[in-house]
Amino acid sequence: MELTVLGKYGPYGKAGTGAASGYLVKNQDDYLVMDMGNGTLSRLMGVANIKKIKHIFISHLHFDHTSDLLPFRYLLEELDHTVNIYTHKEDTPWYKVLFEHPNFNVINIDENSEMKIGSMTLSFLKMHHTVTDYSVIIKGEKTLCYTGDTMYNGNIPKCFSLSDYVLADCSKPKGFNGPHMNVENAIELSKKYSAKIIATHLSADFDPTDILKPYKNITVAEELKTYIL
Repeated sequence: MELTVLGKYGPYGKAGTGAASGYLVKNQDDYLVMDMGNGTLSRLMGVANIKKIKHIFISHLHFDHTSDLLPFRYLLEELDHTVNIYTHKEDTPWYKVLFEHPNFNVINIDENSEMKIGSMTLSFLKMHHTVTDYSVIIKGEKTLCYTGDTMYNGNIPKCFSLSDYVLADCSKPKGFNGPHMNVENAIELSKKYSAKIIATHLSADFDPTDILKPYKNITVAEELKTYIL
Protein backbone atom coordinates (compact mmCIF):
# COMPACT_ATOMS: atom_id res chain seq x y z
CA MET A 1 0.00 0.00 0.00
CA GLU A 2 1.23 3.50 -0.87
CA LEU A 3 0.16 6.96 0.31
CA THR A 4 1.06 10.08 -1.68
CA VAL A 5 0.58 13.48 -0.06
CA LEU A 6 -0.88 15.90 -2.62
CA GLY A 7 -1.41 18.70 -0.09
CA LYS A 8 -1.11 18.96 3.67
CA TYR A 9 -2.19 22.47 4.67
CA GLY A 10 -5.37 23.99 6.05
CA PRO A 11 -7.34 26.15 5.79
CA TYR A 12 -5.16 27.35 2.89
CA GLY A 13 -1.81 26.42 1.37
CA LYS A 14 1.62 27.79 2.23
CA ALA A 15 2.70 30.74 0.10
CA GLY A 16 4.40 29.68 -3.12
CA THR A 17 4.56 25.97 -2.39
CA GLY A 18 1.78 24.34 -0.42
CA ALA A 19 -1.61 22.91 -1.29
CA ALA A 20 -4.57 22.23 0.97
CA SER A 21 -5.70 18.75 1.97
CA GLY A 22 -5.49 15.95 -0.57
CA TYR A 23 -4.06 12.43 -0.59
CA LEU A 24 -3.80 9.45 -2.93
CA VAL A 25 -3.83 5.84 -1.72
CA LYS A 26 -2.73 3.00 -3.98
CA ASN A 27 -3.28 -0.65 -3.06
CA GLN A 28 -2.26 -3.15 -5.72
CA ASP A 29 -3.75 -1.60 -8.89
CA ASP A 30 -6.55 0.30 -7.14
CA TYR A 31 -6.61 4.01 -6.22
CA LEU A 32 -8.52 6.09 -3.70
CA VAL A 33 -8.29 9.88 -3.55
CA MET A 34 -8.99 11.37 -0.12
CA ASP A 35 -10.17 14.99 -0.23
CA MET A 36 -9.41 17.51 -2.98
CA GLY A 37 -8.52 20.86 -1.49
CA ASN A 38 -7.19 23.81 -3.45
CA GLY A 39 -4.00 23.05 -5.36
CA THR A 40 -4.34 19.27 -5.33
CA LEU A 41 -5.77 18.59 -8.79
CA SER A 42 -2.63 19.52 -10.73
CA ARG A 43 -0.57 17.40 -8.37
CA LEU A 44 -2.92 14.45 -8.79
CA MET A 45 -2.58 14.78 -12.57
CA GLY A 46 1.20 14.69 -12.15
CA VAL A 47 1.31 11.42 -10.21
CA ALA A 48 -1.59 9.34 -11.60
CA ASN A 49 -3.45 8.50 -14.77
CA ILE A 50 -6.82 10.18 -14.14
CA LYS A 51 -8.62 7.45 -16.08
CA LYS A 52 -7.51 5.05 -13.32
CA ILE A 53 -9.02 7.23 -10.60
CA LYS A 54 -12.46 5.78 -9.90
CA HIS A 55 -13.01 6.49 -6.21
CA ILE A 56 -12.83 9.66 -4.09
CA PHE A 57 -13.53 10.00 -0.36
CA ILE A 58 -14.55 13.44 0.93
CA SER A 59 -14.24 13.68 4.71
CA HIS A 60 -16.26 16.90 5.07
CA LEU A 61 -17.38 19.84 3.01
CA HIS A 62 -15.05 22.66 4.05
CA PHE A 63 -13.55 24.49 1.07
CA ASP A 64 -9.95 23.43 1.82
CA HIS A 65 -11.03 19.80 1.35
CA THR A 66 -13.36 20.16 -1.62
CA SER A 67 -12.61 23.17 -3.83
CA ASP A 68 -10.62 21.35 -6.54
CA LEU A 69 -13.61 19.11 -7.19
CA LEU A 70 -15.00 22.01 -9.23
CA PRO A 71 -12.24 22.25 -11.90
CA PHE A 72 -11.92 18.46 -11.71
CA ARG A 73 -15.36 18.28 -13.33
CA TYR A 74 -14.04 20.00 -16.47
CA LEU A 75 -11.32 17.37 -16.75
CA LEU A 76 -13.78 14.52 -16.26
CA GLU A 77 -15.99 15.96 -19.00
CA GLU A 78 -13.03 16.10 -21.41
CA LEU A 79 -12.05 12.53 -20.56
CA ASP A 80 -15.65 11.26 -20.55
CA HIS A 81 -14.84 9.66 -17.23
CA THR A 82 -17.06 9.16 -14.15
CA VAL A 83 -15.89 8.72 -10.56
CA ASN A 84 -17.58 7.44 -7.41
CA ILE A 85 -17.58 9.93 -4.54
CA TYR A 86 -18.06 8.68 -0.97
CA THR A 87 -19.26 11.37 1.44
CA HIS A 88 -21.98 12.14 3.96
CA LYS A 89 -25.28 13.60 2.83
CA GLU A 90 -25.93 17.24 3.62
CA ASP A 91 -28.96 19.30 2.74
CA THR A 92 -26.90 22.38 1.92
CA PRO A 93 -26.31 24.53 -1.16
CA TRP A 94 -22.58 23.66 -1.17
CA TYR A 95 -23.34 19.93 -1.27
CA LYS A 96 -25.50 20.53 -4.34
CA VAL A 97 -22.91 22.74 -6.04
CA LEU A 98 -20.19 20.17 -5.47
CA PHE A 99 -21.89 16.94 -6.33
CA GLU A 100 -24.79 17.50 -8.72
CA HIS A 101 -22.85 16.63 -11.86
CA PRO A 102 -23.23 13.72 -14.31
CA ASN A 103 -19.59 12.68 -13.94
CA PHE A 104 -19.96 12.26 -10.17
CA ASN A 105 -21.65 9.14 -8.84
CA VAL A 106 -22.28 10.11 -5.21
CA ILE A 107 -22.51 7.36 -2.59
CA ASN A 108 -23.58 8.72 0.79
CA ILE A 109 -21.93 7.14 3.81
CA ASP A 110 -22.38 6.95 7.57
CA GLU A 111 -20.90 4.86 10.40
CA ASN A 112 -22.81 1.77 9.26
CA SER A 113 -21.40 1.89 5.74
CA GLU A 114 -18.82 -0.61 4.54
CA MET A 115 -17.83 -1.08 0.93
CA LYS A 116 -15.33 -2.95 -1.18
CA ILE A 117 -13.50 -1.03 -3.89
CA GLY A 118 -11.24 -3.46 -5.70
CA SER A 119 -8.54 -4.64 -3.30
CA MET A 120 -9.58 -2.21 -0.53
CA THR A 121 -12.39 -2.24 2.02
CA LEU A 122 -13.65 1.07 3.39
CA SER A 123 -15.42 1.75 6.67
CA PHE A 124 -16.14 5.06 8.38
CA LEU A 125 -16.15 6.66 11.84
CA LYS A 126 -17.76 9.97 12.77
CA MET A 127 -15.30 12.58 14.00
CA HIS A 128 -15.77 15.88 15.89
CA HIS A 129 -15.29 19.09 13.91
CA THR A 130 -17.19 22.31 13.22
CA VAL A 131 -19.18 20.48 10.53
CA THR A 132 -20.02 16.81 10.09
CA ASP A 133 -16.78 14.95 9.39
CA TYR A 134 -15.95 11.29 8.87
CA SER A 135 -12.72 9.36 9.02
CA VAL A 136 -12.14 6.48 6.63
CA ILE A 137 -10.46 3.21 7.55
CA ILE A 138 -8.93 1.55 4.50
CA LYS A 139 -8.08 -2.14 4.72
CA GLY A 140 -5.70 -3.30 2.01
CA GLU A 141 -2.22 -4.74 2.27
CA LYS A 142 -2.04 -2.58 5.42
CA THR A 143 -4.74 -0.71 7.32
CA LEU A 144 -4.72 3.07 7.10
CA CYS A 145 -7.06 5.48 8.89
CA TYR A 146 -7.44 9.04 7.62
CA THR A 147 -9.09 11.21 10.28
CA GLY A 148 -10.14 14.16 8.15
CA ASP A 149 -10.34 17.29 10.33
CA THR A 150 -11.12 16.60 13.97
CA MET A 151 -10.47 17.37 17.58
CA TYR A 152 -9.91 14.43 19.94
CA ASN A 153 -13.10 12.37 20.38
CA GLY A 154 -14.30 8.94 21.43
CA ASN A 155 -13.73 7.39 17.99
CA ILE A 156 -10.05 8.34 17.80
CA PRO A 157 -8.97 5.31 19.92
CA LYS A 158 -10.92 3.06 17.53
CA CYS A 159 -9.18 4.62 14.56
CA PHE A 160 -5.76 4.02 16.14
CA SER A 161 -6.39 0.53 17.51
CA LEU A 162 -7.69 -0.77 14.17
CA SER A 163 -4.90 0.68 12.01
CA ASP A 164 -1.25 0.20 11.14
CA TYR A 165 -0.98 3.85 10.06
CA VAL A 166 -3.03 6.94 10.88
CA LEU A 167 -2.98 10.02 8.67
CA ALA A 168 -4.02 12.38 11.43
CA ASP A 169 -5.05 15.99 11.84
CA CYS A 170 -2.70 16.56 14.80
CA SER A 171 -0.32 19.38 13.84
CA LYS A 172 -1.55 22.45 15.69
CA PRO A 173 0.69 24.10 18.32
CA LYS A 174 0.87 23.06 21.95
CA GLY A 175 -2.03 24.57 23.86
CA PHE A 176 -4.20 24.97 20.75
CA ASN A 177 -7.83 24.59 21.79
CA GLY A 178 -9.98 24.42 18.67
CA PRO A 179 -11.53 22.00 16.18
CA HIS A 180 -8.24 20.16 15.43
CA MET A 181 -5.86 17.95 17.40
CA ASN A 182 -2.52 19.45 18.41
CA VAL A 183 1.03 18.16 18.88
CA GLU A 184 0.26 17.15 22.47
CA ASN A 185 -2.50 14.85 21.20
CA ALA A 186 -0.07 13.40 18.65
CA ILE A 187 2.55 12.65 21.31
CA GLU A 188 0.00 11.10 23.69
CA LEU A 189 -1.44 8.90 20.93
CA SER A 190 2.02 7.77 19.81
CA LYS A 191 2.77 6.57 23.32
CA LYS A 192 -0.52 4.74 23.74
CA TYR A 193 -0.90 3.00 20.36
CA SER A 194 1.42 1.12 18.01
CA ALA A 195 -0.01 2.71 14.85
CA LYS A 196 2.45 4.96 13.05
CA ILE A 197 1.24 8.55 12.74
CA ILE A 198 1.62 10.73 9.67
CA ALA A 199 0.80 14.19 11.03
CA THR A 200 -0.96 16.46 8.59
CA HIS A 201 -3.23 19.52 8.20
CA LEU A 202 -0.46 21.98 9.01
CA SER A 203 -1.06 25.69 9.40
CA ALA A 204 0.90 27.73 6.88
CA ASP A 205 2.72 29.55 9.70
CA PHE A 206 3.52 26.61 12.01
CA ASP A 207 5.73 23.56 11.38
CA PRO A 208 5.60 20.88 14.13
CA THR A 209 8.60 18.91 12.80
CA ASP A 210 11.08 19.84 15.55
CA ILE A 211 8.56 19.17 18.31
CA LEU A 212 7.56 15.76 16.94
CA LYS A 213 11.01 14.61 15.77
CA PRO A 214 11.90 12.79 19.04
CA TYR A 215 8.92 10.43 18.66
CA LYS A 216 9.81 7.53 16.38
CA ASN A 217 6.18 6.66 15.56
CA ILE A 218 5.37 10.16 14.27
CA THR A 219 6.26 11.54 10.84
CA VAL A 220 5.22 14.98 9.64
CA ALA A 221 3.68 14.69 6.16
CA GLU A 222 5.76 15.93 3.23
CA GLU A 223 4.00 17.14 0.09
CA LEU A 224 4.47 15.01 -3.04
CA LYS A 225 6.19 12.31 -0.99
CA THR A 226 4.99 8.74 -1.45
CA TYR A 227 5.03 6.65 1.73
CA ILE A 228 5.32 2.89 1.41
CA LEU A 229 3.07 1.56 4.17
